Amino acid sequence: MDNNQGDINPLKDFGETDFTDDLIDFIEERHSPKPIKEDVKRKQENISVSNNHNLYPKKMEIFSLPVQVARQTPEQIEFVSHDQHSDLKLNPEQEKSIPDVIDGFILSEKDKQSLFFDKFQPVDQDVYYFVDKNQVIAKNDGKELENGVKFVSFDSVKFDMKKTKLNLDNFDYLKNSLKYLGFGENLNSALEARVREGADKFTLGATAEFKTPLAKDMVNYELRFSKSSTSDKYFLNNYQASLEKGHKDGKFESPVNQVFFLNKGNDITAKEAYNLLSGRAIQKKAEFGGNVVDGQETPKRKEEIWLKLDFEKKTDQGNSPFKTFHKEYGFDLQASLQKHPIKELNDPDKRERLISSLNRGNLQAVTFEKSSGEEKGYVSANPQYKSINIYDKDMKLQFEKKEDIKVDQETKTPSRGR
Repeated sequence: MDNNQGDINPLKDFGETDFTDDLIDFIEERHSPKPIKEDVKRKQENISVSNNHNLYPKKMEIFSLPVQVARQTPEQIEFVSHDQHSDLKLNPEQEKSIPDVIDGFILSEKDKQSLFFDKFQPVDQDVYYFVDKNQVIAKNDGKELENGVKFVSFDSVKFDMKKTKLNLDNFDYLKNSLKYLGFGENLNSALEARVREGADKFTLGATAEFKTPLAKDMVNYELRFSKSSTSDKYFLNNYQASLEKGHKDGKFESPVNQVFFLNKGNDITAKEAYNLLSGRAIQKKAEFGGNVVDGQETPKRKEEIWLKLDFEKKTDQGNSPFKTFHKEYGFDLQASLQKHPIKELNDPDKRERLISSLNRGNLQAVTFEKSSGEEKGYVSANPQYKSINIYDKDMKLQFEKKEDIKVDQETKTPSRGR
């Protein structure tokens, strides 16, 4: 493997993380967290974004999916009342409000139309899905003929407690896994419902809104769980993140997707997934060595490496591979920052928080001290070009040196389709 960069997936070698979110979020989350069980040790990282000109990103909240779907128009209601919905089409707002995946079933455009105006029933399945009177996607499994069960939040699920005894240790482990990945506690009720159902596999959905200097981005997460073949324990195997970047006019780009696999405790958090899908790089601690060569195990070592998604390539599974930048590659974040008149570097505490934020892939607001006075702007790490990206207050990339010309603009993302 190239010690500087490569297209391998380095996640399988990850060890424990030393990173936390910014200082304020860290202090707010110190209140008696439960210890993580089953040898999974993570420090907490909350969903947050830089949407102002200070060093304290605003927290974002994770919500269970799906949000309420858009309402029918009066014209659509009239057609539906006469059972003439077969030719009705969804408007963009309605189509966007319906998730692409429900309980593992991928919805086509026709499926969404059926769900919105009547019901969606997967092939060879007894269950069907519909929009209830509160504009919430509900499901009917044939056992509750009058009241559907809300999808994901499962507020109306009824349990046979004798058949669905909860493994509390495993449930606490799963809750902590979600919490320390940045998904908070809002999914706990849905998680309990799914665990009590006892299925071999299940998914949970979540969505997050990230405010940017110009608009807002939306990320939908599908978390995938499976049950052990030898016990009643469940494990969170991976999650898919789907980013829709927003524009000033309120429109969103086509989504870009990535599946993030979970393993040794230094997993990609929900916020880091957003940063990676936004084209930025993050720093993680990886463990190398431990391989058996000629009957001898090679020494293990831990190393901080930078990761960035390569959108120009795809694996057989449809994922974008990682570009990796090791210490030998020569990128020094602090040295790159000190080449610029950034006010926050003069304060040791602010400097430490700025570097920590950039290590996690955040777009960070800073103040530039220039001869004409102070100017607000934004920076992000660019290990590939051993520099930082600098943007003005309107998110226009600033070219200060010839070699910076090659840097991709933050607001430009690879072309992709649904």
